[in-house]
Amino acid sequence: MKTSISQIFEQTIQSDENYIFIKPLCDFFGINPENQSDRIKNDPILAKSSLKKSMKTMGGDNYPRVCLDKRGFIRWIQIINPNIIADNLRESFLNYQEMIFEYFYGIAEEQMLIGQLSAKLQELRSEYSLLGNEIRITQRDLFDALNRQYQYSLPFDRQNKIT
Repeated sequence: MKTSISQIFEQTIQSDENYIFIKPLCDFFGINPENQSDRIKNDPILAKSSLKKSMKTMGGDNYPRVCLDKRGFIRWIQIINPNIIADNLRESFLNYQEMIFEYFYGIAEEQMLIGQLSAKLQELRSEYSLLGNEIRITQRDLFDALNRQYQYSLPFDRQNKIT
């Protein structure tokens, strides 16, 4: 059974606040996490983007593991040599390297679009409510004006009945 790229993202991108753990990706693709930790420490850009955090919510223990911010994670993915990945997973990893930027920044763009559309909907609903009130008031005023003009409604005074 072939795993889709979105399923791979769901399994490999585990984060705690603003940092993404490297271990789930290493485990999925059979990469040695210790070697990757050393590689991250030795890269001047990645070293600034990394820190160690506990995966207690995901891993069930308090052992600190290396994690990277979003930009560092993308950089790290791009510098991993696909030849260290098992043959049966290499094509998936290459797709992963290609799609990781779109995954993170596509989601951000979608979230921004959703926020904008939600705000526009709220504004339109507010305007719709105001317009609905104006329509009801105008209809009532028109009805009253027509009744006065054509005398559709005659005021009856029950006290001054003609007998």
